[in-house]
Amino acid sequence: MTTSIFSNTNLVAPNKLQENYWSTNDSYKILLANTGTGKTFAFLVELEKNLQKLNSDDCTLILCPSRELAQQVSNSYSLLRTGRKSVTCYGGHKFQFEVQQINENPKIIIGTPGRIADHINRGTLAGLTINHLIIDEYDKTLELGFQKEIEFITENCSIFKSIQLVSATEIKEFPSIFNQFSFKTSNFLLEEKPKYELYSLESEGNDKLVTLVKYISNVKNNNTLIFCSHRDAADRIKQHLKEFGKETALYHGGLEQRDREHALYLFKSGCVDTLICTDLASRGLDIPELDLVIHYQYPHSKEDFIHRNGRTARMKAEGTVLLIHSESEPLPEYCNDFEINKTKSFEDFKDFKPSEKFPIYLSAGRKDKIRKIDIVGFLTKDVGLKNESIGLIEVYDQHSLISLSIYELKSIKNLLPHVKIKKQKVKISLFKL
Repeated sequence: MTTSIFSNTNLVAPNKLQENYWSTNDSYKILLANTGTGKTFAFLVELEKNLQKLNSDDCTLILCPSRELAQQVSNSYSLLRTGRKSVTCYGGHKFQFEVQQINENPKIIIGTPGRIADHINRGTLAGLTINHLIIDEYDKTLELGFQKEIEFITENCSIFKSIQLVSATEIKEFPSIFNQFSFKTSNFLLEEKPKYELYSLESEGNDKLVTLVKYISNVKNNNTLIFCSHRDAADRIKQHLKEFGKETALYHGGLEQRDREHALYLFKSGCVDTLICTDLASRGLDIPELDLVIHYQYPHSKEDFIHRNGRTARMKAEGTVLLIHSESEPLPEYCNDFEINKTKSFEDFKDFKPSEKFPIYLSAGRKDKIRKIDIVGFLTKDVGLKNESIGLIEVYDQHSLISLSIYELKSIKNLLPHVKIKKQKVKISLFKL
């Protein structure tokens, strides 16, 4: 039954981790697994297995430490095609829009702890009986200080028939609210070690920016993450690369939610191949397979260093990790625990090649009843594009983004600025990177 639930997604067959996790019938479980090992579908299918076993109309609450992760879990759940209505709740999202969806009696509630606690305080969840709980990135959720919210939320729920705590590291802190339950732990951390090689690169003098630009202009990599510890450093790198003709996406906590969503879209769609980020992107985000992770600045702990590195070499693929440091900035002490080979800087810069994909903006989204299939129909039937020319489509509340082949640019420019989709007048424009 469990495999048949997974098959609804039209994805590949379940992996070993998922099948092992589903093989036990415990109602209270802890899943420990690295990012990129398929643990999201592992806990979602496990949930559906529990609900089908109980023939249940119960409500399930899935807590996530960030807005982006909540959105990703929501998207993954929709792929299961269970027929159960869901709602996703997080800050930066209109509260009343969420209330309208809650009033439609959803069975799956996905959200951040702060937002869910707000709904409970306002009484908007009072009509729902929540008796299944999942906390994704449980360790990160506690690290971000959500323990009080979790305790408040659980105190206002019914008796839990099932609980899943999901984490990328072993859970050290275990709130007393869960002491009454006997958990079965499935630990896949040792089995799923990523395979990547680490290299250190010392810059000439203290100008790491020059060293960085020379390196990425000479090395061919499909997808690259550049990690910084400070937002201003990330901003500075993006601007510097742009001056050399390299378009990138920027992702950190100082940006508006919409800008962060757009940055992830640009990276996932292939419109840019480099994401400059802080540790906000070190785990939990559904981003493409990475060839290269670059540490421009270093995290304080070995654990965070490992999480950054784990963004590459996911699902048993191989990857590269580059550690850039200056003469006056030696590598952190925890790097002594890793085998790190030295590499040399390149002598000259090389010109950056433009992306073969570009993003398009549509001024209509979910609230306008626009779906991905509507956009595909418009592009193929009205514009005459071939399916293979259409890349990633993301439909947001009030707008949509589409990545297209650069060779279709002329076809789109002829449509600017307005078109009609589902008899609605929609503004269409090139999205500025």
